[in-house]
Amino acid sequence: MTELEPDNPLWRFAIAFWASPGTETACLDLQRKGWSVTRILSACWLAISGQKYIGNEADTVTEWRTHVTESLRSARTFIPRNQPGTKSLRESIARSELEAERIELALTYQSLAETQQENAGMHGLEQLARTNLNGAAPKAALDPDTGRLLDALARHVVAFSTGKQGA
Repeated sequence: MTELEPDNPLWRFAIAFWASPGTETACLDLQRKGWSVTRILSACWLAISGQKYIGNEADTVTEWRTHVTESLRSARTFIPRNQPGTKSLRESIARSELEAERIELALTYQSLAETQQENAGMHGLEQLARTNLNGAAPKAALDPDTGRLLDALARHVVAFSTGKQGA
């Protein structure tokens, strides 16, 4: 890993967008279906930036997610909630998982800055967001429930970009 910039525009977008109504739920629902939240957030950020997400991901990002982020998530979810004897450990792992996600986004930002070039052209923002989200998909076939989640996220991107969340 070269020098990372953990506090980068993608990270700042991810924190703000995650807090917008409906985003967290949609992202976590997609994560339970095998999606990468980092890829989802990257696709949405690029849409707001007017760029098409080409779906390529650097090996360093994939390896970090597989070996660090997902391992921490697995450990955290293995530990039962609300168990007094393991509560502190679960919370500590959750903080570490968030920091791992921050590093994953820093790696992603670095990779996108080096490789992402494709301007989206004249697409509307909602259409671009949906196209980008399709590019973030773990597989080509999408079930109707996943399609509804992607449509909702695309609408969240538009609402976020116009400042009309929850309106």
